Amino acid sequence: MRFSVILGGLLSLLATGVEAAPRLDHHARVPSQNVEPRDITVWVPDACQGVIRCSVLYMMDGQNVFTLSPYSGADWGVADALPKLMAEHKVPPTIVVAVDNIEARTREYMPQRVYDLMPTDYQARIRAFEGDQPPNSDAFLKFLVTELKPFIDKTYPTVTGPEGTVIMGSSMGGHIALYAQGEYPDVFGASASLSMPWLMAGWAKDAAGVAADRRTVTEGWRAWLASSRLQAGRNRIYTDQGTLGLDDEFTPYMEGVTTMFLNRGWDAVHFQSRVFPGTKHSEKDWRKRIAIPLVFVLNR
Repeated sequence: MRFSVILGGLLSLLATGVEAAPRLDHHARVPSQNVEPRDITVWVPDACQGVIRCSVLYMMDGQNVFTLSPYSGADWGVADALPKLMAEHKVPPTIVVAVDNIEARTREYMPQRVYDLMPTDYQARIRAFEGDQPPNSDAFLKFLVTELKPFIDKTYPTVTGPEGTVIMGSSMGGHIALYAQGEYPDVFGASASLSMPWLMAGWAKDAAGVAADRRTVTEGWRAWLASSRLQAGRNRIYTDQGTLGLDDEFTPYMEGVTTMFLNRGWDAVHFQSRVFPGTKHSEKDWRKRIAIPLVFVLNR
């Protein structure tokens, strides 16, 4: 089922020649041969409602992109930030595809090949964190790449190559955003991961455990990065972190992985790892800085 919600008097604006408002297209329970059906919302700015080919930003946890999160009472602020950035010519005309999560969110967002490269005892902790189930992210990525993207490219005027296709997520959605780019670098030219945990199991109970987990997590991501087709100087990766609440717990892991990227030759043009002091793991804070990752990933 598909229907369009026209934001604010579109017909009258068209009649007067004034720029039309963005459009929200809702695609309910999009079917898949790989994962469970889910809702997809597509934000189409006026510039992309004609023949101009537009970049596409795929966003995870789509329920919270344009509507208020039940946890934070805020959305991402993308619909506010992007029109301003496009008007200022800081980003190209861009369509946003918000992909809803489902009950199996943890399994779908946990990077499967990173899990495969972890020690068996850490794998057991990951499965315990996921209800004693292994990751299912490779199937989710098949849905994104082989089912959803062809539908979006057929339905909307898109730039189909990696120069115009980027992906973004927060928290565990950041995991799958980076993993998607690493597994399909010829599809996704850039990724942004806000408040990304990096660790894949529950927290260690003491400083010694944190230090041991940091080594394990860093080595797992390092092994995956080495086996992926991501290339320094070609692909663009953005990560960030706050310093309060959950984000403070993630800091040791972010520091370890950031050092790993820098040691593998990634420069500031293609890799950014930023810290935002005084911010939390929340849409309220992500929306305050959303323009920064948008500009980073959407600049071709």
